Amino acid sequence: MKKVAALAIAFLFTLSLFLIAETRSVVSTVYLATTFDFTHHPACSFSKLTNCVKGVRFYDADSHLSLAEVEAAENMTGQQSIVGMAQVSSVPRRVYAVTFYLDNAGRLNEGQPGQISESTNYARR
Repeated sequence: MKKVAALAIAFLFTLSLFLIAETRSVVSTVYLATTFDFTHHPACSFSKLTNCVKGVRFYDADSHLSLAEVEAAENMTGQQSIVGMAQVSSVPRRVYAVTFYLDNAGRLNEGQPGQISESTNYARR
């Protein structure tokens, strides 16, 4: 009887270790990139607090969950590359970017979604 109980306990312990290992999520770092032209839409600064771009948000196009947010530097002018970094448990297949900005009353708003991009997975772990 003691052998059966010891075997059952060992089996349950092994099974619980297996289940714990299976439920742990692996987190990957994903870099998201877009471009934005600040020529006609200036970046916000200490002296510019209305009608200005505060930054860019990246969203998963399928779940519409926010992946990353990048603040615009106040000295950004002209065409600029914007790169965000997201920690994700599953790499999104499709992503889009939107600007967030202060309107003429200084209220925070979000622009229209940009073109949806299919991800090209160059995963590194």
